[in-house]
Amino acid sequence: MYLYLQPKEPPPLPEDARKGEAEPPGSPEKKEKNRKRKGKSSVSAEIVEGFSVFGCSESVSSVRNSSSGEADGSNTHSKEVAMAREIERASILRKKHGIHISGYNVPAPLESFEELSSRYGCKSKLLQNLSGLGFKEPTPIQRKAIPVLLSGRECFACAPTGSGKTLVFLFPILMKIKPRTKDGVKAVILCPMRELAAQTTRECKKLAKGRKFYIKLMTKELSRSGDFEKMHCDILVSTPLRLDFALRKRKLNLSRVEYLVLDESDKLFELGFVEQIDSVVKACSNPSIICSLFSATLPDSVEELARSIMHDAVRVIVGRKNSASELIKQKLVFAGSEKGKLLALRQSFAESLNPPVLLFVQSKERAKELYKELAFDDIKADVIHADLTQQQVGREEPVELGRQLRSTLKRINHFYGT
Repeated sequence: MYLYLQPKEPPPLPEDARKGEAEPPGSPEKKEKNRKRKGKSSVSAEIVEGFSVFGCSESVSSVRNSSSGEADGSNTHSKEVAMAREIERASILRKKHGIHISGYNVPAPLESFEELSSRYGCKSKLLQNLSGLGFKEPTPIQRKAIPVLLSGRECFACAPTGSGKTLVFLFPILMKIKPRTKDGVKAVILCPMRELAAQTTRECKKLAKGRKFYIKLMTKELSRSGDFEKMHCDILVSTPLRLDFALRKRKLNLSRVEYLVLDESDKLFELGFVEQIDSVVKACSNPSIICSLFSATLPDSVEELARSIMHDAVRVIVGRKNSASELIKQKLVFAGSEKGKLLALRQSFAESLNPPVLLFVQSKERAKELYKELAFDDIKADVIHADLTQQQVGREEPVELGRQLRSTLKRINHFYGT
């Protein structure tokens, strides 16, 4: 009889000892299976570790961040493309109308007057008045200079006579200032001549019809006896001498002026109004005032004086600087003497006399002599000079003659300068 005694199993090793125990050598196939099994388990462990049911995992959030970054980049690219197209469109429009600018961050020109409402929130009443006065399409200077002023930038605009510069500064003023605020004068417009100041006042009242603005013309009586402390005025139109007198003698307050306009600035500086203009500029002490200068020509002396009262202004020039209008055909005739001028005029009238015709001469004496010569040739003519009385001119007010002359100028076919 045999007894088979099974050997006792050794007690289990501690966990630390089990980890440190070397694995028994096995076959290469087992090692490969174990290695693949460990690889799968480690990958699955990494995946599970990065996933959370209750919140966004790091991997998911990174994916979302990358997608949002791509969306932001796409939006930025589309904005850049749209901006580039807008710049190109503005450049084409300026080139089409012969507009030249200098300055930074200049707003795009107007394509139509309707953009005053869509881009700048213009009141419908102003647009109705504009349409009622016969304005259909903006002129080149209006296309560019109006957006500059509406953007709060100072402007130095140069364009030929009759190009609509008056509307350029009147319309932004009427859009921006509040009527009847009783805070004093909000806009000052300086003109070199009384007749031009009166004309600007009339045009301003036409544009402001129905808006209840206080629009005043600085007359001789108003400058000498006006009570400016009690007078309500939103827009003041004046010549330099009268406004300077009111500032010195009547204590006119211009500290709240928001817009200062120098119309026909080349004439203002040429006629010796530099001291008066300097006085007005100092009186307009509002730090946020917007200055603008408008001129038909741009001499270097005027441009230098303009820089002294304007800072970082946008310069807008229509056509070529200091050049004649391309819409007018010009001809230069060398006469040699005063008698030669008369012969040249008679020859020109004989070739093509298409009334009405306007003749400019150098002096009153020359005007009288030429009038007699034309009357001798049985040419129906009239003469205007400073020696004529009101009875001779047939008018009661100087402005009335200006109106008649403007209506005639619209039909003028020939200009002559002797």
